[in-house]
Amino acid sequence: MNNEHQRLYALTEHILGLMQTNGGAISFHDWMKAALYEPKLGYYESEKIFGKQGDFTTAAAMGNWLALGFAESISKGWEALGQPQAWTLIEQGGGNGDLLVHVLQALSEQDLVPSQIFAVETSEQLRQRQAENFKAHGFEVSVVSTLQDIKPTDTAIMFSNELPDAFPVQAFTYQDKKTLERGVDWDGDKFVWAELEPLEIHIQETIQAQWTDNYCSEINPHLVTWQQDISRLFKRGVVLTVDYGYTQQEYYRNQRMEGTLMGHYHHQVVEDVLKLSPGVCDITAHVDFSALKLAGESVGLESITYTSQGAWLAQGEGVQQQLQKLAANPSVDNIAQITHAKRLMLPTGMGESFKLLIQAKGLEDKQAQTLVTPSFDRLSSL
Repeated sequence: MNNEHQRLYALTEHILGLMQTNGGAISFHDWMKAALYEPKLGYYESEKIFGKQGDFTTAAAMGNWLALGFAESISKGWEALGQPQAWTLIEQGGGNGDLLVHVLQALSEQDLVPSQIFAVETSEQLRQRQAENFKAHGFEVSVVSTLQDIKPTDTAIMFSNELPDAFPVQAFTYQDKKTLERGVDWDGDKFVWAELEPLEIHIQETIQAQWTDNYCSEINPHLVTWQQDISRLFKRGVVLTVDYGYTQQEYYRNQRMEGTLMGHYHHQVVEDVLKLSPGVCDITAHVDFSALKLAGESVGLESITYTSQGAWLAQGEGVQQQLQKLAANPSVDNIAQITHAKRLMLPTGMGESFKLLIQAKGLEDKQAQTLVTPSFDRLSSL
């Protein structure tokens, strides 16, 4: 049995131990948390996650397009904050560190250098990869495991790409006008779905009224805590969140009978996340951006603008300049880079399904408006 098989076997035994302690089925939330994040055993401790040899490819692997977008928004955020001499840059959930490296390179070209830089990553092996990556590129970055490891500061800018979609969610089913939490049990051979106790959810009643029996979906209970952890980091700051998701009205429409829960395995979508052994594939759920907006507002983070990734990147001067430069010299490599850019920006690719939410704390209205481009402002839809 190789190391990978040992990890998967030990993870399954760990989850079965949780069930034994619980006296039966456990919540899907706890199953997902263990499957992804159990120290030394969970999915994010596996050796192959990203890229062609892994299970999925993030935008950071498609060139520096996303980094150019973040760098420009970070620069605007810095200006909105009054161009402070001392400020902190924070990235959370940055995988192997490539995105932060590209962002720092883009910022350095603008002579914009943070006073201190933090990379927040739960996985031990990914923290090691990030530290090696930052060192190889000459950047001094403090790599920590949680936001609580960062000492609060006066001014900061934080960004993330595809982070809250990986937070463990609570799954539920709708039966007889009641929402029941979905759990996971063991049938002696494999993990199977189970119905647990009624689950209180905070979703508009007008939306719930459209559901029919056997409607299944999920809620993310970690959004408020995450926003609390962010808000405590600074007195004044800007937060940039990019992820795939919907408004609450879109998320919980009646036709979406199976919710958004899915796995990614060898670049294929796994619709039943219990089908494969825990720790084998990535598990995600789309982000309810309406819930994220409310969570932020409850802890002093004002939502400034909400838009699609495509609109955000298409408005970026750095993105447009690079596209023009590549188009002027249509080599094979340059055409490939343009193709990546189109995938990130066009609605048929990732341009519409991925969204950007910009939040701020401690900014006056006039300052906050400098972060808004007319085509960005979709806040009314949230």
